[in-house]
Amino acid sequence: MDMENRIQYAAKLLRGYRKTLFPGDATLAHVLFLQFQSFAFPGLYALCGALRDAGHTYRVEIIRDPEQAPQVAAVHQADWVAFPCMTGIHREIVRAARQIKQALPQIHTILGGIHPTLAPEIVQEPGVDFICRGEGEAPLVALIEAVAQGMEEITVANISWKKPDGHVVHNAMRPLTADLDTLPFPDYGIYRHLPVIAGDSYPAVFMTRGCPYACSYCHNSNQRQLYRGLGPYVRTLSVPRILEEVAALRIHYPAARAIFLGSDTLGRDMLFLNALFTGFHQRFAMPYTCLIRPELVTEELAALLKKTGCHMIAFGIESGSERVRRQLLRRRYHNEQVLQAAQHLRTQGVRFRTYNIVGFPSETPEEMLETLALNHQIRPDFPWCAIYTPYPGTQLAQFAIENNYLKSGYCYHDTPLSFFNDSILTGVNRDFIRNLHAWFQILVLIPRLLPWVRPLLFGPYRPIYRWVFKGVYAWVCLKSENRSLFSFIRLALTNRRQFR
Repeated sequence: MDMENRIQYAAKLLRGYRKTLFPGDATLAHVLFLQFQSFAFPGLYALCGALRDAGHTYRVEIIRDPEQAPQVAAVHQADWVAFPCMTGIHREIVRAARQIKQALPQIHTILGGIHPTLAPEIVQEPGVDFICRGEGEAPLVALIEAVAQGMEEITVANISWKKPDGHVVHNAMRPLTADLDTLPFPDYGIYRHLPVIAGDSYPAVFMTRGCPYACSYCHNSNQRQLYRGLGPYVRTLSVPRILEEVAALRIHYPAARAIFLGSDTLGRDMLFLNALFTGFHQRFAMPYTCLIRPELVTEELAALLKKTGCHMIAFGIESGSERVRRQLLRRRYHNEQVLQAAQHLRTQGVRFRTYNIVGFPSETPEEMLETLALNHQIRPDFPWCAIYTPYPGTQLAQFAIENNYLKSGYCYHDTPLSFFNDSILTGVNRDFIRNLHAWFQILVLIPRLLPWVRPLLFGPYRPIYRWVFKGVYAWVCLKSENRSLFSFIRLALTNRRQFR
């Protein structure tokens, strides 16, 4: 008996054994979530909470190779295999889904997350039965029930699927959930059997959905368009719900040394922030971190952050060139506002991280050095830098195509796995971009090195520079996120492929 037949035979036995031991509603299913990265996907907490409330069972596992997928699916007696799908890793996910369908055709496969939401054509790939576009709690539960009932026409909103003849159907989008508190309570224990993730000392609770801004390089503009007319795009959990979720998170992440209060951006509603940060500080008495826009940092907010034990706040500069930021990125604040934000935070003694990107289309080396110079002026405690990666469908990617920085027909299959490795634009100084990226963080932290390093920036790229980046990046992550060394090393080693 060959391997494929052995897998099918084992799966048949296991499924029969499970149903003998646990007879019940035939519509109930066991969902196996497979992921390639060893970090928590916040969306899975929410999906598993919805499955739990509907009576379904579920499991999350990590695989390293698509070839492992059928065996893992058989061992866990999966009725469904679901993949959280991000751009870059999507290629391996499609391979894994294909392997599953070849070995175990009775298992249903579904992809969800940002990639299938913005690239729904991925449902056409062999091995992919369904995708979920947008928010998936209710659609996933409804889909499982529709399939269990033998429905030939799947009408579940947000779901795309293939008919037997290969014809693809994209169902309409359901309205957004206006009150996030009405969603099922997430299951923060789904990674408890995976020590690398369960031992994380910097877990996250995501408090909001949607972003009020429309940066040209970000997916939010595309998602907003997808949901146009279907309810408010930006929504926030209530403070009591957020604090209850933090409490649940801490139970399952006992090694936590700081909590990331996740949101695309904060700072617009001071009454909400005062209630949130004060409530967090009084109940948990541990550090937290969060994101904000620089133009929203006020003296009042900085004082609140200091008073309530904020470990670090982060904001995006992206480019220190106002020309690049305003004309290309649609981030319309001035450098003076960035300087003022830093001053407020430094006055209160609140440490901060800056997010920066180099290598935008049409950005000159001199403009990239303006980003370095602005960081020198504000002296962030934790500088961070990436290389621009164009995502198809975004306005900036289209600009790159129209101006011959990318080939015509550029698509998701061309996107790299990581934004730390190289520029994929043509007609740019790749050596300079890679050099500046590698040296950026240490040059911000130790400005006096610039006269010595500057000649290297304009020379050929050297692989040893990569080790400079890795070493400083590790230090910045450790300190900015208040991670334990042991937790960070385990996470870094298991996710090292993204930093090759």
